[in-house]
Amino acid sequence: MRVGKTATSVLLAGALVGILSGCESDGGATGGDSAHGDGAGGTGGVPLKSKMTAPAAFDSGKGWEVEADWLPQGQPLPYAVSGKGHSVAYLDRTEQGYVLNIRDASSGKVLSTSKPWKGPELTEKQGDAQSSEQSGELAVPQIALISGTKRDYFAVWARGQARKDELHEYKEVISAAFYPADASGKDVAPVGSGNAEAPDGEFDRPSVFPGPGGLVVTSYSGDSILLSPDGKVTDTSDAKVTLNGKAVDPDYLMSFQGPEGLVTNGEEGARGVSGFGADGGWQSTEVAPPGVEAVRREENVGFGMEETPNGRIVGAVGNYVIANWIKGSDDISAVHDLATGAVRATAPCRTEETEYDVDVPSPGNLAEVPPALSPDGRYLIKGGNVFDLRTGKGRCADSGEGAKEIGLAAVGDDGIAYGLAGEDAPRTPVSVSVATGAAKPLPEATGTPNSITGGAGVFVTYAGTDSMRLIVLGPKN
Repeated sequence: MRVGKTATSVLLAGALVGILSGCESDGGATGGDSAHGDGAGGTGGVPLKSKMTAPAAFDSGKGWEVEADWLPQGQPLPYAVSGKGHSVAYLDRTEQGYVLNIRDASSGKVLSTSKPWKGPELTEKQGDAQSSEQSGELAVPQIALISGTKRDYFAVWARGQARKDELHEYKEVISAAFYPADASGKDVAPVGSGNAEAPDGEFDRPSVFPGPGGLVVTSYSGDSILLSPDGKVTDTSDAKVTLNGKAVDPDYLMSFQGPEGLVTNGEEGARGVSGFGADGGWQSTEVAPPGVEAVRREENVGFGMEETPNGRIVGAVGNYVIANWIKGSDDISAVHDLATGAVRATAPCRTEETEYDVDVPSPGNLAEVPPALSPDGRYLIKGGNVFDLRTGKGRCADSGEGAKEIGLAAVGDDGIAYGLAGEDAPRTPVSVSVATGAAKPLPEATGTPNSITGGAGVFVTYAGTDSMRLIVLGPKN
């Protein structure tokens, strides 16, 4: 988490638990071992029993759900979606370990179940977090989508502690296991697994960043460790990266592994820019949006004219990073291709910076809602900004004097995004058109989806009960 930050923070894209209203349950939803249903190929054990008010595009009576009755109160439900496979992945806890379940989003059919995976041992603070909703410690594994050009993976990762044997001290680790998103059958084994071990024994404000190359684990003290889908662990804690001709430390708050190396920010300069790029690859000074100065020149009293590379990454999703740029006296944001740096779309406003801290997310913090892509990959959303990657146009749904800040969580192939407006409860559910940028308030009781894939909306909610539920509703025909 950032220095001085007091709110609990987010862990990654796809793991944030939204706050839904207008939802109740008549009980009987599945949980524990029964969440496996009939095993791979079956649909038993996941009937839709909760009743909720969904946006008009979704059928509240058609879908499926699972109950995470094992999940400690206050901890985020571990799930992720794959637009490429139109699937939903979630964890279930068994006596043997955590099991990754992958289901078809539209039908609920079980596509695969993994062998039980045991994460690292919990630290004392994490153990306390399991019995206290007030703790900001993450105590359950999470799932991140690793978007590949040919194949997607679901990375199951967890924070904890491990040691070689009883003759060695415990060290804090981030453990991960990678599973093909298109896997089928029972007892699927990971294609790779490994531990990112804290060099000094304990991570100092760690973050976990999903990207096409795997998971990057960083911390304030300079740690930078890559966990690749094949299980390879690459520790570059002491290494510099070269950005726009300068050797700098990777940004511990914003680093992603792309095809051309680690994509990260330089040291922050005037007005919050710094330049960014891929270590040894493309550089931000070469990919500035049209009409934007790649390098800013400003007078610094007592030091003369200073030159600072423009632009700064504020988030990433799939194969893209989102960056803020200064254009004259105004700010714009742009979506860049992670592999080449090429600009895919721009919007005439700043984009809120995402937070990837390894902590329990704070539902009231809009900055903790990660960016999202539509299942077909055409639309991208972050905060109140929407981007059409085909036309290159982006729009700002919450701009204007007195406008409430919007946090969008999901966008469909129809170009309609959903989220919440306002920072204080009760927050207003909204839909936003990517084509126009117009925001529309929804009825107060409406629950908005946390993700969309395969035309189905994925809702994460307590549904008026004591147990968290993952509810998937089909589209309204």
